[in-house]
Amino acid sequence: MSVRLLLLTICFPLTAMFGEIRTYVSKDGEKTFRGELIEYEASTKKAKMRIARGKVLTFPIEILSRQDQKYVEEQGPIIQAKRSLSIDTKHYSKRTEKNKPAQGQWHFEKYDHNYIVAVENNRDEMLKDVTVEYVFFVERNRRQYQNKIEKISGSDTIDLVLSNGTETITTKSANLESWSDNPVMPSGGGGG
Repeated sequence: MSVRLLLLTICFPLTAMFGEIRTYVSKDGEKTFRGELIEYEASTKKAKMRIARGKVLTFPIEILSRQDQKYVEEQGPIIQAKRSLSIDTKHYSKRTEKNKPAQGQWHFEKYDHNYIVAVENNRDEMLKDVTVEYVFFVERNRRQYQNKIEKISGSDTIDLVLSNGTETITTKSANLESWSDNPVMPSGGGGG
């Protein structure tokens, strides 16, 4: 089973854990409704869907059109797998460059920023081909100047996440510079 996760973070991770909202058609083709697949039990062939105003219904998929039954059978296990995953992120930064300015010169530092993303499988089944797509925004704060935001984005695939196991990936890096002034200190004696 292939699972695709989208991880977007500014201060905290957000993940889409359920299915898309789409229009479903009844078996006879006469009725339609909009809903979001939130769970599917393959052994009983029952789907749980969120419909208008957040109401949740559980029903056998045989009342749906053949095309919608196929969609539920394909997407249901993927949605179940996504719900069983938990994601944790840790931000890391490492200074890669620094100057030693004389008085009156600008102080300069350069940092590499990246994230470690841990994907934990809380199921009793292993998951294969878990793709994590990520977008992080890192802010560079420069006094007296505009702040700059660097974007870290990409994707990585974890071949296998064992049952009740955890796997990690490291994101690409963003390189940010920090400048601050190093004022000239007055020298000399005091007054008399």
